[in-house]
Amino acid sequence: MKKLKDVAKLAGVSEATASMALNNRIGVNKDTKKKVLEAVKRLNYVPSDIARGLTNKSTKNIGLVVPDIENPFFGSLTKYMDFYAKEADYSLILSISDESPEKEDKMINNLISKRVDGIVIVPTFTPRTNVPYLNSLADHHIPYIYATSYYPGFEENCVYTDLEKGSYQLTKYLIDMGHRNIWILNSEFPEIAFSVLRVNGYKRALIEAGIDFKEDSVQRCKRTDFNSGYITTKRILSASNPSAIIAINDLLALGAKQAALEMGYSIPKDISIAGYDDVLYSYISDIPLTTVRQNIPEICKTTMEILISRIEKNAHFDFNRLIEPELIIRKSTGLNGSLKTNPK
Repeated sequence: MKKLKDVAKLAGVSEATASMALNNRIGVNKDTKKKVLEAVKRLNYVPSDIARGLTNKSTKNIGLVVPDIENPFFGSLTKYMDFYAKEADYSLILSISDESPEKEDKMINNLISKRVDGIVIVPTFTPRTNVPYLNSLADHHIPYIYATSYYPGFEENCVYTDLEKGSYQLTKYLIDMGHRNIWILNSEFPEIAFSVLRVNGYKRALIEAGIDFKEDSVQRCKRTDFNSGYITTKRILSASNPSAIIAINDLLALGAKQAALEMGYSIPKDISIAGYDDVLYSYISDIPLTTVRQNIPEICKTTMEILISRIEKNAHFDFNRLIEPELIIRKSTGLNGSLKTNPK
């Protein structure tokens, strides 16, 4: 672990001057401060908020970094992470990355400076090939674990739903209901893990049923929120006539549902709409949403058990843990309208 004296040595200043520079004290000129900050960056040094004598002792704090708190999925996730942390006599420190890799880096370095005992990271929705904070975590001997998704190359250190299986089950259900022209609302970045896995399940179900997979049927959305689902679906229905639209999360699906209703479609008579996650809004809306449930309590319980084992037993084994998805069928999906027969 790098120390302040290492920073001072590299910058060519005294330890006291380095400390003053890092704390923005009066009396340090700009050139000296620049040298100190460059040394900090080169050494990957993170100042600690805890007294030096306590650096090797447990703070009983666990950090949680989530990309978005407005999405009820992450609100629920935070609630259960906090519950299971408290059950183990730990406190949770929440940080929000706002779907920004740069903010994610900053939040994690801030948690390192607070000397948390471990960190749970929910990845941003942006592709990353370089994750610099992992070196800092290793240098400070702070264990971490990804939850709900992962960055490429780090899937062996994650607890998440079997996203591909859930998407496969949902698509197969729609195919069994007679749907052949099924579109999917995806994220802006199709290469990120949670998009890849969901689309893979969708494709597998189509191919097994002998239905041609068409690239155009996978629609990128600027964000994974209600408004993007609404705008994208308006565009789809203005140019095409799918019998079903599924989305990689419920907020996109709820936006799609609203767009279809405003354009005069009857749900599910004219078109079926389905989502993924099973957030609260899915079943309290006017037309309850068919979706795939992620077992958030189980994800959080398993994540905390693994992380705390690493903290308290110094266990460094890496593996992923897949949580079973559950298909939840509600009123937003039904038999393909073109196959319905007149009951008379």
